[in-house]
Amino acid sequence: MLLNNYSVIRFIIIISAILSIEFFCYIGSISPLQLTAPSKMVLTLYEFMYEQSFWFQARKTVKNIIIAILLASFLGFLIGLILFRFQRLRRASEPIIASYYALPFFVLYPLAIVIVGMNDFSIILMGFAYALVAMITNTLSGLDRVPSVLIKTAKTYRLNKFKTAILIQLPAAAPYIFTGLKLVLGYGMAGVIGSEFILSDSGLGFSIAFAYEGFESEKMYGLLLFVILLVSILLSIVQFIEKKSNYTAGSAWALSTAKKIGSNGKYEKITDGILAIFAIYIIWEILHYLVGSEALSSPVETFDRAKILFLSLKFWGHAQETLSALGVSLIIAIFGGLTFGMILGLNRPIGEIFAPMFVALQATPKVTLYPIMLLFFGLGFSAKVAFGAIHGIIPMTLITYNAIKSINPSLVRTAKVLKLKSHQTFFLIFIPATIPEIVTAMRLSFSITFLGVMIGEMFASVRGLGYLIMGGIEVNDVSMMISITFLIGVFAITINSILLALDNQLHRR
Repeated sequence: MLLNNYSVIRFIIIISAILSIEFFCYIGSISPLQLTAPSKMVLTLYEFMYEQSFWFQARKTVKNIIIAILLASFLGFLIGLILFRFQRLRRASEPIIASYYALPFFVLYPLAIVIVGMNDFSIILMGFAYALVAMITNTLSGLDRVPSVLIKTAKTYRLNKFKTAILIQLPAAAPYIFTGLKLVLGYGMAGVIGSEFILSDSGLGFSIAFAYEGFESEKMYGLLLFVILLVSILLSIVQFIEKKSNYTAGSAWALSTAKKIGSNGKYEKITDGILAIFAIYIIWEILHYLVGSEALSSPVETFDRAKILFLSLKFWGHAQETLSALGVSLIIAIFGGLTFGMILGLNRPIGEIFAPMFVALQATPKVTLYPIMLLFFGLGFSAKVAFGAIHGIIPMTLITYNAIKSINPSLVRTAKVLKLKSHQTFFLIFIPATIPEIVTAMRLSFSITFLGVMIGEMFASVRGLGYLIMGGIEVNDVSMMISITFLIGVFAITINSILLALDNQLHRR
């Protein structure tokens, strides 16, 4: 009954927000060029329902999204299982996986075209590539955090590895896997619609971009409303399946520390890193040989071009712009996410009401919000800071919130028995217990925020590394695109390796 009350309150808040926007649009406080009144969005969407061209575009996008998220979910889960089983392979690939979302994946579009052709498959491939790692990381997180007591119980009852996986590990890891499915939904939609935004001549993404460029704000917002409704429907399906699944779960932190990831040997770590670099080089060379320089520059060509860029004052001018925007975006995302997450986690009614809203925002492809952000912030530094911050603040909020919710209840009861004051409980119990998960959140937010800044520069700036990449896309300068992406990757992997080492150290305590 209480949950229903929270749902009612949440519904009232959403309706109140919609009515408030409607009122301010009606009195002229909000310009029609910035935001269309919700009633006009609904009316425009209703008119679309009678247009055959709309349903053609919608069916095409929805089909591509569903195929992309199904492939990413299945293969991401499978790869996660493989990496969990082979820990040395995992250690070698983990810094690369952690940095994956910092890379501007649109530069891979020429490669996708060569592999599958300029058709729907290339769009599906981009959506799949963008969503895959989200499922891998969440599968690993779930398996890592299976309480050790459950594994010991399985050994006591002499269950084989298959039965242990099916009856113990997968049910216990289910919350993380379902979180992965929700993220796959959001990233898959972002990949498909984002590809349609700048790389296609059809689909909902193309229609939204075309309406924005033609100053057809009502049409653009009507299409955005449809995308939001689509996200809500797909997310509701995933949440329904999650609720109907009979798993016994809970946070591993409530029962045990996270599993150690392989050996701590310094020699093994160095060897694994060298092997990972060598494997990437070989795969890179093979792909280049198969598709040619028009789709993917060779490693040697990329390194030479990257060296020239690295020594160029022009490049460092753009890099400084990107790093400045990244720094401001990260400050907003981290401190804003920590604040929101703590408010939601420490106050149960507020958490129950607003946390599902943040989950829905996380699943919403941010690419659909870019036209709105451009209308509000215009072109320039503030726009790309906003792009970056909106990417990073939501996962920071949710991970902080879940970390606080997952604190062992016995620790809270102990604080009450010792009659600790609120601030003492906060600094002596909540902060130490949540620091490992907060560091994990910071690591994820770094990559996601970096990607947001890069995409912001591609859409809304005339300076920065994203702008240079967009220029390369427009003139099909594959060498420059791949070279800049390589330099970004080196930077992101370096930062993520440092954060990952700190993350693993904290989780082993």
